[in-house]
Amino acid sequence: SSRELTCPAWLPASVKIPAAINLAQLPTPVMPWNLCTLPFVDADELDGLTIRIKRDDLSGLLLSGNKVRKLEFLLKEAIDAGCDTVITIGGVQSNHCRATAAACQLLGLDCHLILRVPDEQGSAKDPGLSGNLLLDRLCNAHIHTVTLGRYSDEGQFKLVNCLAERL
Repeated sequence: SSRELTCPAWLPASVKIPAAINLAQLPTPVMPWNLCTLPFVDADELDGLTIRIKRDDLSGLLLSGNKVRKLEFLLKEAIDAGCDTVITIGGVQSNHCRATAAACQLLGLDCHLILRVPDEQGSAKDPGLSGNLLLDRLCNAHIHTVTLGRYSDEGQFKLVNCLAERL
C-alpha cells in the first residue's frame, strides 16, 4: 500500500511531496544514548546533557536503515510507471543494493544489481556468498559484476543503460 505525506508548515504550498510505498516499519524510535559508557566521557562534565539518536536501523527490510526511506519513493514511482524490473549499481557489499534487492523481492519486482569488484578479481569471477552479496542472492537479485576500471572508464549511467537495453 502507499501513503501520502503531508508537507511541513515551513514548506511552500506549491511544493508537492510524491506518494511513497510502505516498506519501512515506522515510526522508528528515538532513544537516549548513554554517553557515560564511553571511556573518554566524564559523567561529571555532561551536566545533565541528554543525547538521543533516531534509530533508523530499526526500520526493517534486512537492516537497511535509512535506505528504505529513499526506496519507498523510488519504487512507488517505478510501479506507477508500470516497471517490472529495477536496475541499480553499487559496490559488491553495497547496503543500497541489498536494500533494493530486498524491497524488490517484497514488491514482486525483478532486480538486477551491477556490482563493482576490484580489477584484480575481474568481472568474470563469481564474487562469492558473503555479507550483503549473500543477502542479494537470497532475495533473487540478478548479479552483474563490473571491474572498478570499467566502471571508471564507462560510468554508472552507461553501464545501467547498456544492461537495460539487453533486458
